Amino acid sequence: MATTPQAMPGPQDQAAAAPPGGGAPVPDTSQQAPPSQTPPSQAPASPMQMLLARWFQTAKQMAAADPRLAAGAEKVSQGIQEMQTALVSPAQPTPIGQQPQY
Repeated sequence: MATTPQAMPGPQDQAAAAPPGGGAPVPDTSQQAPPSQTPPSQAPASPMQMLLARWFQTAKQMAAADPRLAAGAEKVSQGIQEMQTALVSPAQPTPIGQQPQY
């Protein structure tokens, strides 16, 4: 992890190192990137993922353009997010008890 030089430690740096009343130090999260900006994987997006991303943006634009479409566009967006999740999630094997009997 790269560290950035600090000109002068402030009171919050000392407080994070040793909180009053004892206990474990509080980690400083101000330098960490938010989880939403961290990509889930480094693999390039598939054509299907790119298409879903365009549909998602289109649904959001339609909702912004006409408030009457907002509720339906939100449902579309949720469905697209479910599809995107299904594309990147590993396939789950069907439990033996749920497999059809032949």
